[in-house]
Amino acid sequence: MAEVSRVEESVRLSATALEEWSGHVECVLRGIAHALNNRAAALSAVIELSQDPADEPATTRAILATELARVQGLTAVVRSLGAPRSGAEAFGPGDAALEALAVLEMHSEHRNRTVSIDAGSAPPVRMPRWMYVRALIVMGATVSRTTGDIKITVAGDGDWVVARVEGAGAPSAGLTPYVTELARAMGGEPLAERYGFRVPTLVALRQREGRSA
Repeated sequence: MAEVSRVEESVRLSATALEEWSGHVECVLRGIAHALNNRAAALSAVIELSQDPADEPATTRAILATELARVQGLTAVVRSLGAPRSGAEAFGPGDAALEALAVLEMHSEHRNRTVSIDAGSAPPVRMPRWMYVRALIVMGATVSRTTGDIKITVAGDGDWVVARVEGAGAPSAGLTPYVTELARAMGGEPLAERYGFRVPTLVALRQREGRSA
């Protein structure tokens, strides 16, 4: 299991929740190992191609650039799984959604399934970013285990940013312990009648603090 960092311990997540996250981390690491094997095979093929007198250098460089971008993408996924940064920050849910999707693409139990997250119009929030990213990861991974392809929408609703699973296969309620505890740690809560959670917008937080938007 993945080691729990001091930052994660400070959130006071339950042992059940931490075990849940560790299971997903192991699945993602298996996916990363599989992807790295593919990258190694591709680079070996490039080396052989470069030794062919008929090889076009421009073609080889293009292939190498593609493989480098893929390796950099894997590095970003590993960072998402690593020890999180402490402290809150303002960010757009759309950026967090892209990070979560990159991790879900590596999840070994979801290679033949698709999880999409529509967060383009969601207003900014302020909280520890890693909490939001990981809540989306686990929500997507958990639901797609039973329903296949799913869509998560993230959108503003008054003082809240709401993330929920859409479609006929969406559960009516009952988030897992990890997502439930993270939602509350972010100052939000699980949805009562939909499979999802909500957190306050940045504007709402500033209003509570007596500051203008």
